[in-house]
Amino acid sequence: MRILTRYILNEFLKPFFLSVIGFSVLVLIVQVFTDIHFIMEFKPGALLTLKYFFVQVPGFAVQTIPIAVLMAVLFSLSQLSKNSELIAMRAGGVSIFMVAIPLCLCGLVICLFTIFMNEAVVPQTTRMVRHTKVVEIEKQPEQFANLQRQNISMVGATNELYHIGSFNGANNTLTDILILNFDENAHLKSRIDAKSALYMGDHWVFNQGYLRSFDDNDREISAKAFTQMPVAIPEKPSDFLTDPKTPEELSLFELYKYVQQLEKNGSDCHKELVELNHKLAVPFGCIILAILGVSWGWSMGKYSGVVTSFGICLLVAFIYIGGQQIGQGIGNQGLLSPFLSMWIMNIIFSILGVFLLFRRNH
Repeated sequence: MRILTRYILNEFLKPFFLSVIGFSVLVLIVQVFTDIHFIMEFKPGALLTLKYFFVQVPGFAVQTIPIAVLMAVLFSLSQLSKNSELIAMRAGGVSIFMVAIPLCLCGLVICLFTIFMNEAVVPQTTRMVRHTKVVEIEKQPEQFANLQRQNISMVGATNELYHIGSFNGANNTLTDILILNFDENAHLKSRIDAKSALYMGDHWVFNQGYLRSFDDNDREISAKAFTQMPVAIPEKPSDFLTDPKTPEELSLFELYKYVQQLEKNGSDCHKELVELNHKLAVPFGCIILAILGVSWGWSMGKYSGVVTSFGICLLVAFIYIGGQQIGQGIGNQGLLSPFLSMWIMNIIFSILGVFLLFRRNH
């Protein structure tokens, strides 16, 4: 690694980690004030309150990482400018691209790490937040205590897609049943429609329905009506009482497979597609804001510093995060395509960043 590249990355990483911590704490403080009435109403203990806010930190950190990248780039370049090191670089023939490349590569690494966080950590902590709020603080009973559920949509253990009108845990019965079974290539293999089902011993018995089979081209090859038929599905009654995951609680891979199955079924999956694009658009903001930060930081004056960098970051955060939230709302309502609703801010900032980058190079 070249000495200049190593030096630039060293100057970048220190403010980056501090920025992640600082912005996460800032968002956490805002969340505390947002939930203060909720905490005062239910009066959980100190440890439970700390747990409720602590498990939200990974989600906050992931959302603020792109802004932390921008802050770190601006601060590191402002320090280089303050020490006249940028002037020395220009005098030595160093172009803006020689500074941008290592910072953008670092942004790519952070982007991949953020995707990993979205895949492995954030879904788990999101479920913990909901459980802590609903069950531990609000003292609402678990779904198992209720024994009644309506309008169930869920993915089975072997990738079946279930749509159930209702489940009664008192007598282990299902009503208004639709089960779609897919192969490993997401091709529809079979479809079961039934009026009801009863769990008897260790298996389900379906009543008044149809069993349809399909070939590899999704064409129906057989349809069999039945009055009563045992069906070997791995789900037990307790599985239909499990609280279903929201799109935010699914990993990227789980959400992608769920969207594929919904599309095969012809079901509306707008919100799921918006969330899928959101899980990808936020991490890629690390690269885009790194480019934008270099194009701004390259021309910062000698006396620009933390205040200027922080001010620019707040302005960008307001526009970038606010624009994504507006786009998410518009996308959920179906007024804009899921891709465009979540990537529009990335597209705008990437065009602006590349334009300024080439302009600063002259």
